[in-house]
Amino acid sequence: MRMSFGRIAALAVGLLLAAPVPQSSAQTYPARQIRLVVPFAAGGPADLLARVIAAEMSKDLGQQVFVDNRPGANTIIGADLVAKADPDGYTLLMAIDGTLVMNPFLYSNLAYDPFKDFAPVSLVADVPSVIEANNNVTAASVEDIIAAEKAAPGSLLMGYSTPTSQVTAELLNMRAGIKLTLVPYRGGTTQVTGLLGGEIQLGLESVNVALPFARAGKLKVIALTGGSRIALAPEIPTVAETLPGFDLGIWQSIVVPAKTPPAIIDKLHAEIVAVLARDSVRDKLTTQGVQPATSKSPQEFAAFIHSQAEIRSKVIQAVGIKLN
Repeated sequence: MRMSFGRIAALAVGLLLAAPVPQSSAQTYPARQIRLVVPFAAGGPADLLARVIAAEMSKDLGQQVFVDNRPGANTIIGADLVAKADPDGYTLLMAIDGTLVMNPFLYSNLAYDPFKDFAPVSLVADVPSVIEANNNVTAASVEDIIAAEKAAPGSLLMGYSTPTSQVTAELLNMRAGIKLTLVPYRGGTTQVTGLLGGEIQLGLESVNVALPFARAGKLKVIALTGGSRIALAPEIPTVAETLPGFDLGIWQSIVVPAKTPPAIIDKLHAEIVAVLARDSVRDKLTTQGVQPATSKSPQEFAAFIHSQAEIRSKVIQAVGIKLN
């Protein structure tokens, strides 16, 4: 699926212009339980985030919000399920960056169209990724990595285990004018094992996975790939401090099927913002490496989706990444 950025922007705006429903429908919502679909298996950052949000929403709304894990196919299985659900506010999707702004450029025949099949509600969190290094690597900063690779092109192997990590590594190559050799791994655990064992010198992993190894002295954390430092580990610099404007962290969001009534979307947005503003919720998430982050409005989130699609599609198309 190839789209002009103008068409992406028009569709993003169009998602927010669904026809309204009688005010009474919004006033009585929710009248039954709500399903929050997580396109990952239980136990990861997305699942943790969903369960924390669902528990708080259940208390606030007076109706159970339950998590439905539907993992598989780079989030496509869960996303397709929600895309085809009734647009009544009772089926939500915990969508990551890949779901909304990468899959349409990675897959030629995607089962859903993120720009037409979903209505944005809000960003909910950043899950920062880091560049990590084997302890035998002398490089201790992004500057060191760039210098080492320029001095001996192809000498550094960087592992990745997700499409987002692959795009991040390719963006690093493009922005720094280097050519790190990228090595695919089937999952973050195998990548960390390869890094610890010296199969690769560098890797990309979520901070909540990498940090315990770093604090145990088993590997080095070089830099965060998101745009800012984090409270969990304020000592870790960002890539952007060396390459200004570099910001390709993993983010989590909530969307609903297209044509969901705007009044219901607004109610969900307000509830999500309220939940993620609570100190107890923020503390629970940040200690796990998840940074709560919300959008000021569904419209702001739609604009964010457009900007992220533009950045990531350029990298994907420039290096020719395709998953089917």
